[in-house]
Amino acid sequence: MHLLRLIELGKPLGRGLMGSVYPARVRPPEGAPVTGLPAEVAVRVLSSRFYGEAAFMSRFYADAVAARRLQHPNLVRVLDVAELSGRHCLAMELVHGLSLDKWVEKRGKLHEPKLAQIAVAVAEALKAALDQERLLHRAIRPQNIFVDHNGGNVRVGDIGLARAAMDGHGKPIPDRPVGDSHYTAPELTQGEKQGDCRGDIYALGATLYHLATGVKPFGEHHGDAALAAQREGRLKAPREFAPSLSDSFCQVLAKMLARKPADRYASYEPLIADLRALSEGGRPRAAAIEPGQTVLNLSKAASAAQKPSTAARSAIKAPERRGPAAVTATPAAEASVAAQPARKVHHHPSWMTTRMVIAAWLLVPVLIVACLIAWLYRDIRYVDLQYEQMMEEIGDNWSKSPNPSKEELASRLFAQASAYVRTNPSHTQGIVARYAAVAKRFPDTQAGISAAKEAERWRERR
Repeated sequence: MHLLRLIELGKPLGRGLMGSVYPARVRPPEGAPVTGLPAEVAVRVLSSRFYGEAAFMSRFYADAVAARRLQHPNLVRVLDVAELSGRHCLAMELVHGLSLDKWVEKRGKLHEPKLAQIAVAVAEALKAALDQERLLHRAIRPQNIFVDHNGGNVRVGDIGLARAAMDGHGKPIPDRPVGDSHYTAPELTQGEKQGDCRGDIYALGATLYHLATGVKPFGEHHGDAALAAQREGRLKAPREFAPSLSDSFCQVLAKMLARKPADRYASYEPLIADLRALSEGGRPRAAAIEPGQTVLNLSKAASAAQKPSTAARSAIKAPERRGPAAVTATPAAEASVAAQPARKVHHHPSWMTTRMVIAAWLLVPVLIVACLIAWLYRDIRYVDLQYEQMMEEIGDNWSKSPNPSKEELASRLFAQASAYVRTNPSHTQGIVARYAAVAKRFPDTQAGISAAKEAERWRERR
């Protein structure tokens, strides 16, 4: 008997790249024993846009069945997978607590001892999945790691489910979710196959960076810009955001965030050993890495260059001498004063008037216009995505009114946008996009007109 056939769905908990997640109560049939059945579960309903792809669905079911066999205290258990009423559903343990992205959002960044504790728990869970079923996670990020309200009892969710977005050669399928690019290893963003655990080790390192600093890795960039910054740029040193982090922690993080898989930890065993050493106040043994081999900025020259030397600080702090003692000066000091060059009048160098520079200045307006167009397209696409999400969220209620009028549908979507405001009052961009989606689709309805006014009102709050 399938567990999924005994559930009643509640209101959605959230929506991810692969579908929506609902809480559900388990109601066994009358007269049946309840032994072994949980009272509550979480159910992921796979997005319908994947249903027509046989390879995707085959991998989804294969990994779900394998994940069902996993046993580890730090893994969210997969309980059942089945098709119900034309929808493909995955039942999991319902975890009470917070995902780590919500923890950081509500309580701020974590301190080093807690970071080491969480990292050990996640690494051991990933090692168990690899050892037991040869499963890789492929989507480690703060949203998929949960803790209870006291910050303990770490659980890793969605184990192995990202493989469904890979083709037969292990490469990402275009326009299919493979995780957040801010946490994805550089080689995987370029289409390479993830053959071992080193892609997940990078993702865990990027997650630890977020938890330690309170900001996403390369979070100032989006889309292709984030990928370019990851491949070519340097990630700000975590101690710029959290000065109390130790050299040892930053060294382990740098090893996890190596640009190339060969420069990362080769397996979970040495990583767990180094993380345990951190948690016990010791020093890591396998974390050696050259600064140029990691995306993390380990250079101390930049910070040292910004600080004045000891002599300079002494000169700044020394009070000006007055009286007879001030008249006496050594020959070396007189020579130093005499050697100081006179202040020069600034002249523009000749290269600033060359044709190449003039052409570069003419290109600036063109680049600004191109950036504005790209930004506008991004906003339009975001509005369309919000409309699709709202349509999916109210999809369960179509049976009540199979052919709703335009005004009725617009009113439902307006109500959905208003409900989003109540649950996410600080997410101004999402609020504006949802109201704008209703106004764009139904401009000649009363609900559409009201949505346009609400969108404009929230834009002014930005």
